[in-house]
Amino acid sequence: MYESGSRAMEAILRKAPEVTAVFAASDEMAIGALSIVTKHGMNVPEDISIMGYDDLRLARMVNPPLTTVRQPLYDIGMIASEKLIGMIETGEPAKSQICTHSIVERQTVRAIT
Repeated sequence: MYESGSRAMEAILRKAPEVTAVFAASDEMAIGALSIVTKHGMNVPEDISIMGYDDLRLARMVNPPLTTVRQPLYDIGMIASEKLIGMIETGEPAKSQICTHSIVERQTVRAIT
């Protein structure tokens, strides 16, 4: 994942150097993107904002600490198990459900003025 984030960021900078923000599909991809941006002499978040997804422990440890989306993993697991039990008992497919997530704002994003 880190490598795919690095490759994607290289492509973005090559094709759209004016980009001001990147939202990666995972924290690992975002950290890969962060490394490439730094390698190109850019500053995060002054030159570009980067945001990940997952809120891995590693997101707090990188420099600067990564802004990310936190998923309620315990709740997701509980709901999934309840839906699975319901499907087994009734034979009916379960309905989709969206779980509340939150943005954990650290130091890799800024507002553009």
